Amino acid sequence: MKILQVCAFGAPNAGNFIASLLVLENNLKNKGFETIYAFAETAKNKKWCQQICKTHKVYFLPVAKARILPKTYLIFKKIYDENDIQIAHSHFELYDIPCTITAPKGVTVFWHLHDPILDNLSGSRGLLNKIQYGIVGKKANLISVSEYYRKQAVKLGFPKEKTVTILNGISLERINFVNNDIKIKKEYTFLTFGWDYYRKGVDLILSVCDTLYKEGYLFKLLLNGNEKTWSYVNDYYNENLPSYIECGEPVDDINILYSNTSSFIQASRKETFSYAVCEAAYAGLPVISSNINGLEWAHDLPTVHFFENEDVVGLYECMKSIIEKQWQLESQEIMTTRNTIINNFSLKVWSENIMNCYFK
Repeated sequence: MKILQVCAFGAPNAGNFIASLLVLENNLKNKGFETIYAFAETAKNKKWCQQICKTHKVYFLPVAKARILPKTYLIFKKIYDENDIQIAHSHFELYDIPCTITAPKGVTVFWHLHDPILDNLSGSRGLLNKIQYGIVGKKANLISVSEYYRKQAVKLGFPKEKTVTILNGISLERINFVNNDIKIKKEYTFLTFGWDYYRKGVDLILSVCDTLYKEGYLFKLLLNGNEKTWSYVNDYYNENLPSYIECGEPVDDINILYSNTSSFIQASRKETFSYAVCEAAYAGLPVISSNINGLEWAHDLPTVHFFENEDVVGLYECMKSIIEKQWQLESQEIMTTRNTIINNFSLKVWSENIMNCYFK
């Protein structure tokens, strides 16, 4: 029997998502199941994908107009015809509909909701949500990484009894503990990830940085993003990037970033489960986070301080406390945070939860 992992994923780095699938695959292998993969065609040239292709059967799916493109459905039919699939697990929404519609009788389909469902959508996108969750979804099962967005899917018509919330896990092995001794000078005061400028609240962070600088505070922000991010940032500063902002690209080893910063900021307007908050907290960094749906679990971590969504005054106070060294983590706080993450958000725990869902 085979498990099909369908992934609308083509990021430059494997990150926690691919690490999660590989741990799950290994545990399934111990139970006699083989895993095959279907990735977005944008993954083809990525190193992590090329490594997987060396030892696995891998298919590639279109990205543009994938939900309506006949080619997408033909590829899924080919996958199902060539393999004895028992479970098809679709991640990141894009392929949920074609994966489900083409699935032969007897195949159990899971949709994994990783991203927020946008509220009150009208027009074609609103109609698509209703079709996806209210009609096609009746033939699938839903795994959400956030209880709030599980309920959103149910509101759109997904059968409640076929939904479950399983919080994500992180690869503990890939995260080094950060030495946060104040005597050790860090290159950056703040680190944030801003691949989605608006959703990640980059504009809020830049606004607070400008205020802090005008007030005479000395600090440096590393904004890790991509080409789309830089376009927005350049517009924001009229092509005149200030010295206290540095733009950085994704890196293969995330520890390079965590070890060179004093704190991590996640100012998102919407999240489901934030891998970055969990990772940075496990690394031992003080974390500043927006208080939004999907981050409820992080309230159990004493090393995470919250500000209300879009509240630049609250964000300002959190950032100022880092610069002035008013907020410094106690060893007991760090230990509590790390133990909570080990017990609840390791890939071992996540993998067991997914398999329980598969075989209940």
